[in-house]
Amino acid sequence: MMTHPSGDWSVFPQVFADHWDAFQRAPPRYQTSYDDGRVAKMLACGNPEKMGDVAYRCRQWGQGTHRGAMRCKSSLCLRCAQVHVENWVSQVRTMLHEGGIYRHIILTVPAMFRTSFSPNASLLLRALRRCGGQCMEDFYSEVRGQRLRGGSIEVSHTHGRHGQYHPPVHVLAPSGGYDDQAERWDHRPFLPYDLLRHKWQWHLMNMLRRTLASDASKEVVDWCCKK
Repeated sequence: MMTHPSGDWSVFPQVFADHWDAFQRAPPRYQTSYDDGRVAKMLACGNPEKMGDVAYRCRQWGQGTHRGAMRCKSSLCLRCAQVHVENWVSQVRTMLHEGGIYRHIILTVPAMFRTSFSPNASLLLRALRRCGGQCMEDFYSEVRGQRLRGGSIEVSHTHGRHGQYHPPVHVLAPSGGYDDQAERWDHRPFLPYDLLRHKWQWHLMNMLRRTLASDASKEVVDWCCKK
């Protein structure tokens, strides 16, 4: 059994402490030293005996010390994942074009398909990000009336702040695309989001039909397409 987390700040680490061993036996892909290390690091977050601490003392009066426990800074920890987010944002900033207009677009997955993503994450999450990029290029091309190449950035975020599992695609999308024939950037001041919603449904359903080769998933996809 894993070490119990320090403090009662969240139910999320307590779930790992109580059920991580049993959970690993269900999907074998999590039986790795890497995953064990991430979970152990997250459970030790804020525990000075495991993570260490920093002591502060007033230089003027020198009475007493203030001790602060070190954080785990793990991407699995809901308290410390913000550090990874900030590092990623700083890297993305270096790739954005100065003066460009970017939109944060979230392409969601219907609830009926979310249970299929966890056991097939190695296949679906990568295909989901690729599907998001293809959808945006198709969307911009139809708005323009000819093919445009986009430069969007897609990130899959598998869980929310409270640990619920819903794998949407977060897209940082520019307002337009590159026209190969004219050799210039084509700016789109207005984007019809109703069209984007239908485009995403079409691309998502096709991706799921190709990737999930089971009768049950095909039946659900066909039902969604008809609806």
